[in-house]
Amino acid sequence: MCFQQKSVTRSDKIEFPSNLGVGLPKTSINNDFNSVGRRTLTLKWHLVLLVAGALLPVVLFAVAVVYQLSLKERAASERRLVIAARNLTEDIEREFSSTTRTLQALAASDRLDQSELKAFYNEALRTAQTQPTWLSVVLLTPDGQQVFNTFRPFGIALPKANEPLSVRRVVETRKPTVGYLAFARLKQKWVFPVRVPVIRSGKLRYVLSALITSEAITSTIKTQTPIDGEWTRTIIDGNGVVVARTRHPERFVGQQGTPSFLKRIASTTETVYRETTLEGAAVYVAFSRTNFSHWTSAVVVPVEIIESPTRRAMWLVVGSGLALLVVSGVGALILSQWISQSIASAACAAESLAKGEYPHIEPSPIKEVALLSEALKFSADLLQQRQRERDEHLRQVETARAEAENANRLKDEFLITVSHELKTPLNGILGWAQLLGAGKLDQEKTQRAIATIERNAKAQAQLVNDLLDTSRIVIGKLRLEPQPLNLATVIISAIDSVRHAAEVKDIDLQLQLANVEPILGDPNRLQQVIWNLVANAIKFTPQGGRVEVQLQPANSFVEVIVRDTGVGIKAEFLPYVFERFRQADGSTTREFGGLGLGLAIARHLVELHGGTVEAQSGGEGKGATFTVKLPVATCQQNMNSKK
Repeated sequence: MCFQQKSVTRSDKIEFPSNLGVGLPKTSINNDFNSVGRRTLTLKWHLVLLVAGALLPVVLFAVAVVYQLSLKERAASERRLVIAARNLTEDIEREFSSTTRTLQALAASDRLDQSELKAFYNEALRTAQTQPTWLSVVLLTPDGQQVFNTFRPFGIALPKANEPLSVRRVVETRKPTVGYLAFARLKQKWVFPVRVPVIRSGKLRYVLSALITSEAITSTIKTQTPIDGEWTRTIIDGNGVVVARTRHPERFVGQQGTPSFLKRIASTTETVYRETTLEGAAVYVAFSRTNFSHWTSAVVVPVEIIESPTRRAMWLVVGSGLALLVVSGVGALILSQWISQSIASAACAAESLAKGEYPHIEPSPIKEVALLSEALKFSADLLQQRQRERDEHLRQVETARAEAENANRLKDEFLITVSHELKTPLNGILGWAQLLGAGKLDQEKTQRAIATIERNAKAQAQLVNDLLDTSRIVIGKLRLEPQPLNLATVIISAIDSVRHAAEVKDIDLQLQLANVEPILGDPNRLQQVIWNLVANAIKFTPQGGRVEVQLQPANSFVEVIVRDTGVGIKAEFLPYVFERFRQADGSTTREFGGLGLGLAIARHLVELHGGTVEAQSGGEGKGATFTVKLPVATCQQNMNSKK
């Protein structure tokens, strides 16, 4: 509706029809306007509420998103803490394993067989001088009486061991053990023993111990690379006593851990939780128990390091939201003044018209007030669309994050496995090489040392070859040298290379070879495939089991079937058995070694030959069957000619 204003004087009156205002006195009209004003809010407050209602859900949504992301970041930080504690435990285990191997090598000395204790004392003294973490070497009788102690002269009378619990454990189990922390009064140091049994002709003759100082273990854990924000690292013995600590060791070594910490380590082997330290500081503690004598490694990070990013992000979002609400509210008040002026002018004009006066409408910057509802609808639709786009983006981000975390976890597990698998044969080689270098082994032990070094070297060479083949597969540089060949010859060669391993485990290795057509393939690579499958079957088959290798024709293919009576494959793992870096048991303490690459390499080699390989298993303890299908030479040549 538009108004056309004509030039009139102030005394001009608009003449209404006589029946227009019948029964509607002017006082009634004024009262109606006033009552409407009392029952409703003004336009500026409606706009303020509208702005607040539109922005508040967005601010709340942002707070919720930041909170969820903060929870995920905290969970990631806790996982990093657990991994750090686990790595610290592995380092301590390696340190004690090295000490145990050195003691076992010393316990094998011929001096003890000949009861030349003075000569063995000198030999132990020389060994202790080569070990920077050892305080002394102690030879004990099974009842805990010290025969000699290298930091005391030979032949003097010595008391019994001041830490007899671990001595009794060695006597009962006849296995190496790590004792508990005790105070060496003569040296005025905190020490703990690593003990190994000395057995001759099936009888426990002595208990050989190395006393290691708390300072040595503290120095060892201080060399580890700290994680971000790390506060301290602590080693606790089986009695819950602090053995080593990177922060204030002089104050806390020899003290019991906090009661809540001791309760935690007694109920679980590995976790992360919030704790109050011996200093009274609030921290997050991640711990992992060792595989020996219930020792525990712990990594501590202040709560502030973990939770302060969450608080900062939350305050930033909340503060920004409040500031946005204030700025938007002020803007709405200013804008409402422009809108309300035209509406108030129209209302005044309507009131003036009701009074019989000429209406006067002030110019308004708004063309049509009715467009406000359409603009709000358009704004709502646009906000909803952006909300959907934001939700979809967040779902994509969460999916990508989950995939990245899974890939990172597989990478970390594989790196840990590679480190463990490569170091295991190296330890055997190094240990026997040191014994050979000492020149104190008899002929039989020398041959055994050479055989052990050769076996471990071959095992490590196989690991390296698998890694090299995998890298060639990844970059696409694995090439074949195909030629016509009899697959039976390849199978026999592969079987010959693993027959000794089957004989050692008393495994019945059966071979059934049918007459089949020649195939076109690389003999070395196909022998590698057969060797991988048969060696895998032997490794996972228990003592006295059976492994069958069968060659048979199958239409235009030849089939090689490797069947065993071993541990089988779990149903949930069967779809991933040929994937790289995937193993049913990925821990470093698993029963069966390996990098999890052999089957992936075998599948790639078979597919390069135009064939397929499948795995079947009835489940755990029901064995496994691997079937390789390769096209015969004539079919493969026909396919190549068509290409």
